[in-house]
Amino acid sequence: MTTNSRTWFYTEPEHRPYYIEERVNQNLWASRFGAIYLDCVRAEPPFRMEGKWNDISVTIEWVPNKWFKLISDKEDRTLVAGFAQVLQFNPIVSFADENGNVYTEWWRTDGDKRLQEIQGHAAYTNVKTFKK
Repeated sequence: MTTNSRTWFYTEPEHRPYYIEERVNQNLWASRFGAIYLDCVRAEPPFRMEGKWNDISVTIEWVPNKWFKLISDKEDRTLVAGFAQVLQFNPIVSFADENGNVYTEWWRTDGDKRLQEIQGHAAYTNVKTFKK
């Protein structure tokens, strides 16, 4: 089964962990994101998956057709570029939290509002914005 982000991000997937794992992982593999496997740990909005890619801990969370968050324990441009390709649009912002986790966020709407929230939060460092 070949899938794309329309089957799990742009429309709400079934609330069944196995189906979500199949859709997301197949989409990532089809986009040449080898060596990644994400387990579904929350099968309702906000959906959440966790796993590893090249020894980097990876967590993704999303509310279908609204926002998507990539959380990793290390900054990696290839990881961000891969998810941007899968989602078919660029992220709005990335930043690090007080624990050193790197967040990259994609917002379909209200991105400017979210960016202001992040910039106003003292615990977030290394804030970077992306071109639209």
